[in-house]
Amino acid sequence: MKTPLSATFLLAPLSAALLALGGLVLPGFAGALPSVKAAASESVACVPKKGGNPAACKELVELQVRDVIPLMEAQTHAVVLTTGDGELVLPIFVDESAAVAIAFRLAHLQPPQPLAQDLLGSVVTGLGGKVVEVRIDDLRDDIYTGRVFLEQGKRKVTLDARPSDSIAMALDGKARIMVTRKVLDEAGISRAEIDALREGGPGVGGSGPSDLMDEPVDPHHGTPPGMAPPLMPEKTDEISL
Repeated sequence: MKTPLSATFLLAPLSAALLALGGLVLPGFAGALPSVKAAASESVACVPKKGGNPAACKELVELQVRDVIPLMEAQTHAVVLTTGDGELVLPIFVDESAAVAIAFRLAHLQPPQPLAQDLLGSVVTGLGGKVVEVRIDDLRDDIYTGRVFLEQGKRKVTLDARPSDSIAMALDGKARIMVTRKVLDEAGISRAEIDALREGGPGVGGSGPSDLMDEPVDPHHGTPPGMAPPLMPEKTDEISL
């Protein structure tokens, strides 16, 4: 039977979580389960730019989720993360399902029906696991890559994950959201750049301060979810975060 496309997106992360955590919870089936593909190692997860600072991949900075902003013209959404002091902002484009899941969590509300991210979180906690850290490792071809770090008792599991999915999981378990200095250097927006743009109100998440967010107009029409928003000097007057 052919699996619908929407079901495929749901089954992939669920399968990874079940395979990663099921070995301890369901020992009777351990022999029948295929081995879990290990997440990228530290040296592969983030690759320094040629001639760049090699320490940029090792330095980690903690981020906070501030808001979710709809980008009407691009038909996508941006999750806005900031450093603790608010001096740097990191926007990440996500699809509608991830945006809705994160917005519900920021508003401390429950969706009418469980979303895919809710089901994935329930599987992890139901198997005795918890998310301890989410990491945005690198930016390759304008696409963010990352990992989610899980613990199940004494067992530790690291899985490759889209930041849009892992951020929702981090908010569920109040886990750390970390980013490498390399990603911040390449895609972060400074407070000075933000203050130079017009003021506005919060996005759909409603958690950001009124002077941080504005209804943005994305000049890169159709930017796929998970991609970093490249800032073109001649277009910065059209973007506000």
